[in-house]
Amino acid sequence: MSTQRKICWLALLLMLAGYGAPQVHAQDKTKKPADRQTGFKSIFNGKDLTGWEGDPAYWTVEDGALTGTTDGKLKANSFIVWRGGTVKNFELRVKVKITQGGNSGLQYRSVPFPNAGPYVLTGYQCDIVTTNDEYDGMLYDERGRRILAQAGTRVVIDPSNEKWIVGTVGEIKHFPAGEWHEYQVIVRGNHHIHRIDGHTTVEVFDHDPKGRRLDGLLGVQVHVGPAMKVQFKDWRLKDLPGAPLIPPEKTPIPPNAPKVPVQGAPQRKP
Repeated sequence: MSTQRKICWLALLLMLAGYGAPQVHAQDKTKKPADRQTGFKSIFNGKDLTGWEGDPAYWTVEDGALTGTTDGKLKANSFIVWRGGTVKNFELRVKVKITQGGNSGLQYRSVPFPNAGPYVLTGYQCDIVTTNDEYDGMLYDERGRRILAQAGTRVVIDPSNEKWIVGTVGEIKHFPAGEWHEYQVIVRGNHHIHRIDGHTTVEVFDHDPKGRRLDGLLGVQVHVGPAMKVQFKDWRLKDLPGAPLIPPEKTPIPPNAPKVPVQGAPQRKP
């Protein structure tokens, strides 16, 4: 074969290889979103309350969504609890829609609080709030240490239960009521992250051995106050094994760090 022909064949092979490379890259990109979803399981069937326990006066299924409704006469916050097990280290994703003025929350690593009623939990909560953007997506300790971190903050809770704001996680955003938003909770050991529509609302390191819980029940809440309606759909839960506790020395507190604003006194644990 002449030298000129060899050069032509070589050029053709290089051109074909160049055409092939972007196609492989494009296929990899289309697979990535699916890969990120692996390991999740559905915990709500979209048809009835099988696997969940709560007061039927407040909890039903509407349009494929777990639905909580109140008439404004509720005397104490009421919860519906997932009975498929407990949660420890996990990622939870669920789409939420709530009416204006409504107040709810994703309760996790929680235990019953029987002194307040048959369907009441105490423990960590990712707040769902329509009236205050600093509360929407915050980390709250229901019937415990109260506000742990408001939206927009990175917080370290020291071993004596002092709560220090050590940084920010971005701007505080407004998520309109009456629309579907995806809430995400990621918990590994004593490290908590909340997100709404992919936007991080809080990051917390909890070093308080007396106040924190490392596993417990999962549930959702209807809150005392004005009449409201909250709906949850597309529940996805994934276990995250192998999550050791982060020691306090790994999360230093700056000398000028402010404290998290206090909201009342902690309530007695059950």
